[in-house]
Amino acid sequence: MVWCDELVSVLFPYLGTVLVDAVFPEDAAVHVVARTRDVVVSCPDCAMPSERIHSTYERHLADGPVGDQAVRIDLSVRRLYCENSACPRRTFAEQVDGLTVRYGRRTPACRRVLDSGITRRPGNR
Repeated sequence: MVWCDELVSVLFPYLGTVLVDAVFPEDAAVHVVARTRDVVVSCPDCAMPSERIHSTYERHLADGPVGDQAVRIDLSVRRLYCENSACPRRTFAEQVDGLTVRYGRRTPACRRVLDSGITRRPGNR
C-alpha cells in the first residue's frame, strides 16, 4: 500500500494536505474520494482560529486529466463557526490550499490548464 500512496502523491501532489480515502476508476474517469484533516482553521474575515464544526458537506471538483482519464475529486469539507462574537461572519467553509477556491468547481491546476488553452488559441489575442 505504501507504493500506492507514493503514486498518488506523485500524480496528485496537492492532495498531500487532505486524507485520501479511495482512488478508483469509474465511468472513464479517475475518482478520488478525500476529506480534510481535523486542523484548526482561521476565519477569513477576522482570522480568529476555530475548531467548532457547524456541519460538513461534499464538494465535487474537476481536475486535469491523468493519461486519457478525466479526474473527479469528491472532497468532504467542514463548515465552522467563527468564535469571534464581534465578527459579522457566523460560519465559514474551510478551503484547502492548492485544491479549492471559494465557489470553485475546478482545482487551481485545472483552471490554469483551461486558461492557458484559451490564450493560446490561434486568432485569440
